[in-house]
Formats: sequence, structure tokens, C-alpha cells
Amino acid sequence: MTSSTMHQARTRHVTRTSAPGCASVAAMQRQFFIDLQWLVQPAGWTSVGDCGVQVTVRSHSADPRLCIGGDWHLSMPLPNGDLLLAVGDVAGHGLPASAAMVRLRYAMASFATTCADPAAILGFLNTVACRRGGVTGTAVAVRFSPRTGELTWAQAGHPPVILVGREGARRLPSPEGTMLGVIPDPGYANAMTRLRPGDFLVLYTDGVFSRSGSIDQGIDELAGLAATARCCPPALLDFVDYGAAGDDACVLVAERVR
Repeated sequence: MTSSTMHQARTRHVTRTSAPGCASVAAMQRQFFIDLQWLVQPAGWTSVGDCGVQVTVRSHSADPRLCIGGDWHLSMPLPNGDLLLAVGDVAGHGLPASAAMVRLRYAMASFATTCADPAAILGFLNTVACRRGGVTGTAVAVRFSPRTGELTWAQAGHPPVILVGREGARRLPSPEGTMLGVIPDPGYANAMTRLRPGDFLVLYTDGVFSRSGSIDQGIDELAGLAATARCCPPALLDFVDYGAAGDDACVLVAERVR
């Protein structure tokens, strides 16, 4: 047997014996990221505290190996009895974006326990992003008061919130606010309306829009889908094409049930 033949045989042997181990490691890594995704951002349809709001959410990773990406969501009761809802989108993909996502999400959750003002929350989040260096992204923060039905929101370069009610689906106005991590003190602003029983909100990232169309066209199409889901808001999540843009994506639906 020549040295070349011996080398080929040895290579085949290594490939045969190491492949199962590699597959096992890959499977373990994938399960780890699936568990991490569920731990950080659980999906499903749940009531949040005693706010009279039900939330359902779905996330999609652009990297099927990771099952987690830079898009994130948050729904949590606040100490004053209000409800905080948020969706964010960290620039980039993969582990760096995922790590930045986790930091921003938990920074928001921590700060929100001391301040319920959406504009102030985004201002704090922007400070965190600026200090990290190289972390940029967009976010929307929404506060709902179950006592008054008042809805207050602020945006950091994020697509507008969609409100679906008896009159159909419409975009809510976008208050002033640049994306996170760009300038130290952008000065975020709040906007306000009311959420009636039976109304629902759609918070989302631009990963749900097709590359072939404009952002405005994508928002209009999502609003149209939301309007068709008026009788069953969670059904909207089944209508969305999460892989359309080849990007991370997230959609959160919050319905006021009483």
C-alpha cells in the first residue's frame, strides 16, 4: 500500500469515526440555543399579570443553527399595575447580535421597574447601547394602564405600532426618536391614545417584510393581515412569512380582553 493510499484510508477512517461525534455536538449546540431562546424569550399565548391583556408572540432567527437572533420582545407587569410591552431589533445576526439583544432586553426590564415612562426607558436603553460601543438597533416601548385604558408609547427608529379595533387596522403615529446607539442624547418623545376592550396591538420588527417591497408596503400588508385576524388575534402569527427578508424577525400581539 502506498503512502498516498494509506493517507486516504486513514482519512476515511477518521471521517467515519468522528462524524457521529460531530453530529452529536451539533445537536447539543442546537438544543442549547433552542433552550436559550425559550428562556430569554418564551413564545405562546399568556395573560400578563392582572392587566386584562393577553399576549402572544413569535420570533424567528435568520440563522437556523442558532434558533436565536438579535430581535427581542418583552411583556411584563410594572410595580404601579401598568403593563410594559416592547419589541426591539439589534443590528446584525448571529451570536454577537444575540448577546447584545440579551443585554438590552434585560437592561430594559431592570430599568422599567423604577420608571414606567416609555420615552425615559428608551433613553436609558440608548445610553446602554452607546456605552457598549458598536451596538445599534431599534425598539418600541409601550405602557398600558388597565385603570384608565391609556396607551403610551415611544419609538427609537422602529416601525410604527399597528392598532386593530372596530374601525379596522391603522398605524399609530410615530413619536420622535432616533435608533439606539447612534447619539448620546436623542431626546425621545411619547405619544398617547386609548386601548378599548377587544382592541389589539401589533408590535413587530422589519424582518417580517419582503426584500422586494418597501417598508411602507410591508407595513400596509401586515396591517391588512391584522385586520383579517380581528376575531382571533393570535391567528395573525400564522399568516406572517417570517423568512421573507432573510433576517431575524419578531411579532407580538397584545389584546385587551377586558
